[in-house]
Amino acid sequence: MTTTAQTVSNNKPRPVWQLFFGIVDQPAATFQTIAVQSTGSMWAAPLIGVILCFAVLIIVQTPYNLELAREQMESQLASLPAEQGGAARAGMEMTMTMPFMLATGLGFGIVTLLLGILAQAVFLYFSALVSGGEMTFGSIFRMSAWTSMPFAIGFLAQAGFMAFAQRMIQYPGLAYLVATGELIQDARNPMFVLLGRIDLFWLWHMLLVMLGLSVVARFGQGKSLALTFVYAVLSLTLLVLPTFLFGGMMGS
Repeated sequence: MTTTAQTVSNNKPRPVWQLFFGIVDQPAATFQTIAVQSTGSMWAAPLIGVILCFAVLIIVQTPYNLELAREQMESQLASLPAEQGGAARAGMEMTMTMPFMLATGLGFGIVTLLLGILAQAVFLYFSALVSGGEMTFGSIFRMSAWTSMPFAIGFLAQAGFMAFAQRMIQYPGLAYLVATGELIQDARNPMFVLLGRIDLFWLWHMLLVMLGLSVVARFGQGKSLALTFVYAVLSLTLLVLPTFLFGGMMGS
């Protein structure tokens, strides 16, 4: 089989569709290709892939989110006087529809995904630059886009589970370790949010980040591992920060 280095040296770039398989079974060789092939498809293809997989998850998940939102709304309105409850219900009715929740879920989620990948690329680029890496921002951005592939597969796995089980995933990742069974209460717990992020797909993503840095920035294993660890800590901190800041307000 022709290696990636041979393919590039022979001026025969690998087709993008091969990279989707390569990121799974030959990630280091795939990152070598990504580092030198700077065509638009090198960054657009993984972004389109993760967006499509996310869209599948949102389409499957939204009916369950809508049902849960309606239950929470009725629980909150039950404590209000009849007139206030009726007025509040009328004002919230528009947001408790499938088209609204689907549109907002897709819109907000896709923007968050793209900003997250961009922020990852910016952090890794400047961190690697300070650490003596030799790369361009474009190569780091392409690498960051391809490291999102575990999340794309994770979206499909979650959607498949919900479609088969006909229920939501209440405790993602390691969240079951601190779960109480009360979803609203658990959502205010920073440890629940933190542990819910940590699963096999997240760990796979971190492994790809480490491998990508070793190839694209030409780092040794030690430096790649250290920078990946800093990235992991920062990303998890930013994830739970809103819970620390607003968890108490939500509970009041």
